[in-house]
Amino acid sequence: MKIGALPAVAMEQYQNNKVRARKTEAASMGNDSVELSGAARMFEQALAAAGGTPEVRMDRVEAVRKQVAAGTYKIDAAAIAARLLAGVSGE
Repeated sequence: MKIGALPAVAMEQYQNNKVRARKTEAASMGNDSVELSGAARMFEQALAAAGGTPEVRMDRVEAVRKQVAAGTYKIDAAAIAARLLAGVSGE
């Protein structure tokens, strides 16, 4: 039995398997695709539309600032409490 011949055969098999794996990998590249659902497309459109909207409505801030300065800003405690309770109860 030749001991030196066994590693050569094993090495040849290893190289062949490696080449086959690379060919399979190369053949499968570029074939991936993704398809978005209708809901995902609508979400993407809504997100794009919201992206152009400022986070702070400066016109509203200025109006409240003027009311506070004039002493005419009224706080509706009942409405605030109702919203807090609605948030806690999950409505």
